Amino acid sequence: MDRDHTFDLPDLTEDFWKTVVFAQEDPPSGMGGPGCVCLLSKEGKEYIFGFEETPFYKSTELFPIFETTDERIGYRHKYKAEDHGWKYLEKENALIREDILDEYSKAAAEAKREKENFWHFYAIDLAGRAIGVEHLERYDYIGSVLYRERMDREMAERRKKREKEKLTENEFNWKPMHVNNIPDNSEMGVYALLMRRNDGKIKGVKYSILYQYEEHSPMLIYSDAKVEAYILFYADYDDIIGPWDYHSVSRQECAELYGKENHFPPELAYYDWITFSDGDIHNFGRFLRTFQSLEEAKAYAMYYANVNSGGINKETILKQEEESRIEDHVNRIAHYEAYQMYRKYYKKILDAISEENCFPDSCSGGGVYLREAILKKVPEITEEQLRMIWRELPFVIEKRTQDWIEREKQFSENYIRKAKKRKPGKTKRTADQIGK
Repeated sequence: MDRDHTFDLPDLTEDFWKTVVFAQEDPPSGMGGPGCVCLLSKEGKEYIFGFEETPFYKSTELFPIFETTDERIGYRHKYKAEDHGWKYLEKENALIREDILDEYSKAAAEAKREKENFWHFYAIDLAGRAIGVEHLERYDYIGSVLYRERMDREMAERRKKREKEKLTENEFNWKPMHVNNIPDNSEMGVYALLMRRNDGKIKGVKYSILYQYEEHSPMLIYSDAKVEAYILFYADYDDIIGPWDYHSVSRQECAELYGKENHFPPELAYYDWITFSDGDIHNFGRFLRTFQSLEEAKAYAMYYANVNSGGINKETILKQEEESRIEDHVNRIAHYEAYQMYRKYYKKILDAISEENCFPDSCSGGGVYLREAILKKVPEITEEQLRMIWRELPFVIEKRTQDWIEREKQFSENYIRKAKKRKPGKTKRTADQIGK
């Protein structure tokens, strides 16, 4: 856009409209843009008005040529201009002067012969050919130009800020990854955790680089085998509970701990709840790429994180220091209190689940309504506490689930009853086998 080739709405005078031979409305289309109006004068000048900051419904008010009558033609209203020497082009959603319509049709037919992808030609360019102008002189609405300049400045500032906030190697604390999370076992790769706070939760991602060792024969790997490939994976965590890292325990420590009666390490006191449990170390997540060197895999992980970081950058990343231990124990207390509330009000909670007639899981859409029903039934429990105990709730007693169970049970009983009535030899399995 060039400021030297601009126009403003006051420039669209009565004399100007006498020169217009083509007018087109292009409505907004989401990602396609805010919409625009294209006008062509008989001098070969095109005028583009963008609706960046103007509601599209004001098009008729700003451009009187698009005023309509009460008469309907198919799905649209007839334009007033159609009674004053203009024709409506349905495919182009445009108005064109009748005296250049034949030339426009010839130009369109010629363009179609010239180029296979005919619709790459803009209608206003074809209208230009119709009046004998090959290259139109473009003028943009001054409001659109100023808007674009402002957006360019804002984008430049955002890019500058983003460059400063980009993750670097310093934010990636790569740690060895062992089988079953026991350091005495062989190393199977490395991993790095990145986390941030959001909506009262700890969210994060894990990048795992799995070593692919050379095989002497299928599924046979010698202890001195070399790494032949480095496989990068990505796992996303929406709600991290417990320690902000995996707690490794050696084989000797495990033997000592489990050998003592009623003793369990405090780090694993709520093992079933924590996100980074021993079993999760094998949850690599989604495959990204395979590399020939560890450095390449780490560099790609950093690039991927800066593009798909989920809001994790230098400013938001959480440091895994003493703060994480405090956060861990705060988390523990909150979960302990939530489960104490569950124990206290579990009868009311079960009543709410059994009375509600909707699916409890979020994917089917019923989870929201069920949560509301429980919170209404048990106002003593907070929404955050309900989230913590959610997976412990027995959704099997939900009304629709019980109805489904009853229907399926009847179906199976009827199937067995009919199968036992069949004559021997007609089925491969006997009725007694089916009954079992």
